[in-house]
Amino acid sequence: MKPHSLDKGVVDLLAPRHLDEMDAFYFYRAASNWCQGVGYFKAAAFFAAESQDELEHAAKIEKYLVDWNITVPLPTVPKPRIEFSTLLEVLEEAYKIEYDLYEAYEETSKKLFNMDLCTFDFLQQFRLIQTKSVAEYSDKLNLLEDVDGKDKFKLLLLEEKLF
Repeated sequence: MKPHSLDKGVVDLLAPRHLDEMDAFYFYRAASNWCQGVGYFKAAAFFAAESQDELEHAAKIEKYLVDWNITVPLPTVPKPRIEFSTLLEVLEEAYKIEYDLYEAYEETSKKLFNMDLCTFDFLQQFRLIQTKSVAEYSDKLNLLEDVDGKDKFKLLLLEEKLF
């Protein structure tokens, strides 16, 4: 008897989320490196931890697929952007990534609801993570709402509150 595998349709829905998590991992690594290089040391540490979280998310998706007898094709991740002009720009990009992931997990979950409830349930953890991440980055952007993103002195003063 051969063990059951996930349906190809389910795998096809999870593969883009795996790529999204890997893409986010590389973005946060690049953000951490850039922040470190320009003196935002708390932000650098924060984004380094974010990158590790994204890598763990990708690993959870991989493990889920492997546990269901799927050979996981490793995605080709586009080369990340490595230069930024301001810390505000990094935060705006991070918010966009997190919000896009939120929407992607919501859409994937809707499709899976009538297709595979176990996988739908598996994705609940990611929906919760994304809801929290969107709120966290929203709070950071709200704090910086009237701050000139090019004023490094003010951003350095606010770095403690942001990170």
